[in-house]
Amino acid sequence: MNTNDYDVIIVGGGAAGLSAALVLSRARRRVVVLDAGSPRNAPASHMQGFLSRDGMPPAELLTAGRREVEEYGGVIVSATVKRLTREPGDEASFLALLTDGTSISGRKVVITTGMHDDLPDIPGLGERWARDVLHCPYCHGYEVRDQPLGVLWNGPGTPAYVQIVRQWSPDVVLFAPSDALTPTQREQLTARAIGVVEGTVTRLEVTDDRLTGVVVDDPHTVPRDAQFVPPTLAPHSQLHQDL
Repeated sequence: MNTNDYDVIIVGGGAAGLSAALVLSRARRRVVVLDAGSPRNAPASHMQGFLSRDGMPPAELLTAGRREVEEYGGVIVSATVKRLTREPGDEASFLALLTDGTSISGRKVVITTGMHDDLPDIPGLGERWARDVLHCPYCHGYEVRDQPLGVLWNGPGTPAYVQIVRQWSPDVVLFAPSDALTPTQREQLTARAIGVVEGTVTRLEVTDDRLTGVVVDDPHTVPRDAQFVPPTLAPHSQLHQDL
């Protein structure tokens, strides 16, 4: 058997990929995890709400997971998969072509590359991501509780999203385009004392490496300590389309 032949190729070494590798390795399968090293939660300093690991840096969880997989004989390879194909002459096997020019074959493939967040094109938003620009109130809301919070419009689901954020602070402002809200939505926001600022968000105001405000129709600045954005999710990889 070629040393690059496995029962299962797992593309993506985050929590999902490592969990699959752990179970399959314990099932005495020959497993390889191909990990590009760019998890979605890399910008976050800590995980929250993860039972028994609340407050742990994400990198520490992955380190522990890799160690557990390797203890059962699973193989972890730092590599980026460029393409997945069928093994030539063997439709029952797959070939993972890596960016360094090498390849790895396996009978089955599990794709666990996850999703990434497509953010609105606003200067400064990406740089503050997972710091004081946040996407999940259940993940980050407790850390910014009772602070002046903003919610940036990002599609028709935003009015429901801002109602969730309101659970963590009495001072919440929704930044929305003009005429985006229906009369019923305005009434619901007013009922929970959620402010509405209409206009175009042009940039974030940052002072001493911390968010201090949201600039609307420059130069109007609304002071905020943290900004939530309901993200648009997209597949992190298109490898499944190769197959």
